Amino acid sequence: MKVNQVSSINPKSYVFTALNSSKSECTVPEKTFDLQILNKNYNQVSVSFCGTRNASELVKQIPLEDRLASLFQNFRSGDLILTGEDIAKAKKAMYESAGLVKNVIKRAFFVEDDKLEGYLGFVKSATGDTEVINLNQYNINLISGGKNYVLNANDNFYIVPGDVLALQGNMLKIKEEPKTDLSGFRKYFTKAFDFEANVSPEIERLNKKSISLISPDVKKIPSKVTFADVGGQDKLINEMKKSIIYPIRYPQGYENIEVNHGFILYGPPGTGKTHIARALANEADANFISLNGLDLESKWVGESEANWRNLFAEAKANQPSIIFIDEFDAVARSRASHDEYGNKVVNQILTLMTDIDNEADNVFVIGATNNFKALDSAITRSGRFGKHLEVSLPDLAGTKKILEIHAKNKPLDDSVSIDELSKKLYEMKASGADIKYIVNEAHSIGYERAGIFEKMENKALKNKDIENFRITNEDINTALKTFALSRNANGRRPIGFTN
Repeated sequence: MKVNQVSSINPKSYVFTALNSSKSECTVPEKTFDLQILNKNYNQVSVSFCGTRNASELVKQIPLEDRLASLFQNFRSGDLILTGEDIAKAKKAMYESAGLVKNVIKRAFFVEDDKLEGYLGFVKSATGDTEVINLNQYNINLISGGKNYVLNANDNFYIVPGDVLALQGNMLKIKEEPKTDLSGFRKYFTKAFDFEANVSPEIERLNKKSISLISPDVKKIPSKVTFADVGGQDKLINEMKKSIIYPIRYPQGYENIEVNHGFILYGPPGTGKTHIARALANEADANFISLNGLDLESKWVGESEANWRNLFAEAKANQPSIIFIDEFDAVARSRASHDEYGNKVVNQILTLMTDIDNEADNVFVIGATNNFKALDSAITRSGRFGKHLEVSLPDLAGTKKILEIHAKNKPLDDSVSIDELSKKLYEMKASGADIKYIVNEAHSIGYERAGIFEKMENKALKNKDIENFRITNEDINTALKTFALSRNANGRRPIGFTN
């Protein structure tokens, strides 16, 4: 079978001149290009183009292997090079083979070539190897070191300079660099796409998530909430300022005051204990460690105690520090039982808290629980976790403030009254979590009513659909009814009712 090189001119040399000759039968182009590529290593050969109106048509006469080699000179991890006849088909084929790319695509390049009779993708792996991806539905051949290898459809393999790819009767040699410098002409034969600004935040988010899995006591960055985002807990916030934030900011004012280092936030679910802790961390500008009570538990005897010691050691090494332990009752439960393993953990926590008090470390530990009575009495006594702060349901003013916080960015209709809705929520004994749920549920119900979801499904959504959307009283009343029904269905009684 005859095998042709992917080229349209003599590969030994190339010189392109857009001619402007009145004696020619060709019409004079509106714009001419003088793209002479001169190099002492080349024998000058002129290629005439009649009626060519752009440089991209000229540079397409450069062999594909040289155009690709020019891109390989600046090839780096996160780059993707596609080549073939049609960019839309190349994109579709690459989309179906995206699983073969093991790193995030930050930049993409497309090199058009209608002589290739197929599609190829090139990526730089994390190890620095260049890999080729066969984007075709048929096998191609890779000739390397004198040996022939079959590259299956939608498969990839690493390549090195000197390798040759054979597909549909065409030969494409992989070169380390082109026969002459093409850096000034890349823009004419390459379509470039830069995604780095779009993917960088997502990369950072995923990297932080991965790092947080290395050890449960790794510092986690809380969301940027502040006390201004906490409603109905003014008394509690004032107490936390005097007991934690001010001692951190103004230690000279507490030289003659016994500073409490252990706190317990208690109250029903949904009242905002975790939300308050996150706001505290941002307000205090201290090293913040947040974990669930069971995060440091281990099935191996002795490891749990070691995990707690490491946790407190990190906090001491990065003073001032705040440790927040959610579901504290999971580890600080009463030692009245015969659970010797659990008793050792409680004893370890007590010892660590005593050390903080004795050494006057600038470390504050907050345990949150929905079941205060389950805590061991030695945990709750003065000197360990001696300050107990109740996080209760908000009063009417607090309910209104919480509603305003969650509704401030919502497109409420002018007919919606915050005062009337606050009163309804207060009478329902809604917690902060309940209010957040109801507001978001009303938003979703409104989308359904206005056909927003249907337009999303049919890919017919317009910006004006969102701009003109408003949450109505009807949407809110439906959300209230839905919430009331779900509360009754799961047997949950409003917080505050005892009979």
